[in-house]
Amino acid sequence: MQDSTQQSFFKSQRLNRVLLASVLGAAGLLTVACSSTSVTDQDNQQGFMEKRAALIAKYSAKDGTFAALQAQADPKQLESREYWRWRIDQYMYGQYPEYQALYDTYTQGKSFQQIYDLPAENLGPKKPLPSQLPKLPSGYFSDNLQGNPHTGEYNLVGDKVYITYQGHLTDPYIASFDLKTQQWQGPYKAAESTLSKGERKIDSHGRPLIEQDALGHFHIIYGGHGGEREDGLNPYSIDTPHAGGRMLHVMSAKPNDISQFVPVNDITPFASYTASEKMDNGDIYFFTRAGTHKSPWIYYKMKNGQQRFEPPVTITWPTPQKQDPIHVDTFYIKPRKVSATDIVISSLWHTCNFNEIHDKTTYGRINTYYMRLDTTTDTFYNAQNEPLTLPITLASANKKTLAFDSTQREETPFSTMPLILDDKKPAVAYQARAKNLREWRMTKFDNGQWQHSLPMPGTTNRVVVDSGNQPIKNIITFEEVNGQTQNTALVLYKDKKGQAIFATATKQQGKQNTWRIKQQHAAVAKARMELQAVKNKQGEIVAAILNIRKGGAQRLYLWQNGQFKTPL
Repeated sequence: MQDSTQQSFFKSQRLNRVLLASVLGAAGLLTVACSSTSVTDQDNQQGFMEKRAALIAKYSAKDGTFAALQAQADPKQLESREYWRWRIDQYMYGQYPEYQALYDTYTQGKSFQQIYDLPAENLGPKKPLPSQLPKLPSGYFSDNLQGNPHTGEYNLVGDKVYITYQGHLTDPYIASFDLKTQQWQGPYKAAESTLSKGERKIDSHGRPLIEQDALGHFHIIYGGHGGEREDGLNPYSIDTPHAGGRMLHVMSAKPNDISQFVPVNDITPFASYTASEKMDNGDIYFFTRAGTHKSPWIYYKMKNGQQRFEPPVTITWPTPQKQDPIHVDTFYIKPRKVSATDIVISSLWHTCNFNEIHDKTTYGRINTYYMRLDTTTDTFYNAQNEPLTLPITLASANKKTLAFDSTQREETPFSTMPLILDDKKPAVAYQARAKNLREWRMTKFDNGQWQHSLPMPGTTNRVVVDSGNQPIKNIITFEEVNGQTQNTALVLYKDKKGQAIFATATKQQGKQNTWRIKQQHAAVAKARMELQAVKNKQGEIVAAILNIRKGGAQRLYLWQNGQFKTPL
């Protein structure tokens, strides 16, 4: 009787022969389908497919993902065979760089349609706007926005706040407001996005960010949700661009001037999501996901005095599950500068799959993780100050960076956020979700271990009452104002009638952690609001950006000293 080693060997050899026959069969079918091509072209194609099949056979000895992907193809349907050939190509291209030179040589000068016999992608349709939009409060500075609510990103330079946001058809827009002179500039359309053009639906993944370099030029990065098919295969990922939209980088043509921007070709077009931090020494770190769902997270670094990013560093790597390789373990990360030299990255485990079936009850989001980037050496550490080896996989994350294990709990961490505590101890906030639960909680590293399900800082025994001294239960955002206006807070909340309200509150004398609404600045029924405080280097709130959305109407507002600042 054969031992287990022999059985595994013969099983892998049978799998290799099946895969080789499958791929060569596909090559033969493709040759028939492209009968108008020359004999030389057919020979080149046949040679490429044979080399491709040999590599698949080689890698399949230890990697069951190829067989799992091939099994999804319907052998009777050309479109299905072509689609999964494309998916297998991308998996091999990202996972095994040996394939890249072979593929690039064969496909050089060919369009996507010349490589794969697939119909045009369908990423629509757009939802038509109603003929009459709901009325919103006056005082906004943006045009009407589509997509998910967002407050944009800001850069405070001296007394000027620069705001960039995803505007008409997801193009990046920018405006500035001088907090002293009360003068607006813009908004200007900074560049063109490919994300939501034509019949494509509105996509909110490519929201722009803004940073200013040491030479005074502004940088906007925007528009990405996986790249375009015509961009070819993604060298940083195992996942194809099935969402659409290039990540792009533009820079202001002149220092301290937002009226004109020029392209900078230094980042991958396949990226999704934007986040950045500027360190005290002037270095800029840009964090992004290197493609669509089943992609690693990477960061780019622009050194002080430079205006281009260095090649990316891979932070995490997705891993197909061994028992069922159609399912892939990956992450969502959230970076935050916590000191002059440190950036903390919180993350959660995201389970995805190559069939693009998404469970919208939990969205496959599990656990909470913590690691710290020391930007003086660009070294990652865990809470125990142990250096980490990149890239981080689920296995290494569970061993080294796990801050909250939710696998045996009902609550699901829908998103995470690094926290800065007064005692400087490592901490991460996670939005806990369950059947009748949606609230932010904290996990904190204390006395050598993580403690989870803790209340958020400042919320213990905090009471906020309305002008009639009735307790407010549904508080969305609470931002305590520091600096000259002590004992004041910005509050977003829902009242008993369901109105979304933006207000300022004051701390009640003689009552510990009790706040009373002093003035309502906006109250809208059946609406959503989001608030982002504009803070200076000392952490003092000097203004706030507010998003109000009601039905198809959505606008941005800039608030300062009790008033919305409306452009003339």
